[in-house]
Amino acid sequence: MKTTFTSTGLPCLVLNYGKQTLPSPEIQYIEGEGNYSLIQTSANKILTSAFTMRLFSDQLASQSNFFSPRKGLLLNVDYLKSVDCKEGVYYALMKDGKSHVLSRRKGKAFLDYLSDYKLDYLINYR
Repeated sequence: MKTTFTSTGLPCLVLNYGKQTLPSPEIQYIEGEGNYSLIQTSANKILTSAFTMRLFSDQLASQSNFFSPRKGLLLNVDYLKSVDCKEGVYYALMKDGKSHVLSRRKGKAFLDYLSDYKLDYLINYR
């Protein structure tokens, strides 16, 4: 997998041996499923990729709006609706209505990440 830029400077991932480009701002989240990754796009399409989560994490690490709040999940913070804490368990609620459970350690790191980028308003404690 490679990354490239459009003529307007938008970062893109090159998938399917160069047959498909996916602008990274259109990625809502990526979930790992064994040796495959499921990519949820802003157009409510799910793309399946044979690339592992590690490759996606490495490629998108330079972009500040992607964070991995648990193993097997990479979120685009631009599509995050809120982070809820219920009985000590953190949940990331996405704008498409999907909810993701966060790990304890990385969940707290995710809250710190949101605070660092002035996104505290997304955090709900109940």
